[in-house]
Amino acid sequence: MKRALTIAIMLCGALALASGFTRAASHPSFRIILESVSPYYKPASATVMIGTAIRWDNPTATYHTITHDGCITGGRCLFDSGSIPPEGSYTIPALPPGRYPYQCRLHPIMRGVLTVVEPVPFSPT
Repeated sequence: MKRALTIAIMLCGALALASGFTRAASHPSFRIILESVSPYYKPASATVMIGTAIRWDNPTATYHTITHDGCITGGRCLFDSGSIPPEGSYTIPALPPGRYPYQCRLHPIMRGVLTVVEPVPFSPT
């Protein structure tokens, strides 16, 4: 029985490696899609773990920006894509923990919030 369990665990590990699970876990990313209708960013409110790259894709027929509110209000500007053309994208490698409201400079009605959090430590019980 113990040997069968050991073999099952080894097979699961091998399958995870073969499927790229380990690679995905070491280089996480998160995708946000721009839309022409409300809520405009899908998801409009996103929470990611620290170290996660964030990518915005623009499948719309219009130019847009991804601009941190600090860039507009005169605060600390943490990201500003400039104009993203139709079928274009914008990626930031990672942000420190915090809450980051952003908008499209060209269409201020388009607003989103990105929240970056620390991982919750595992506590076996």
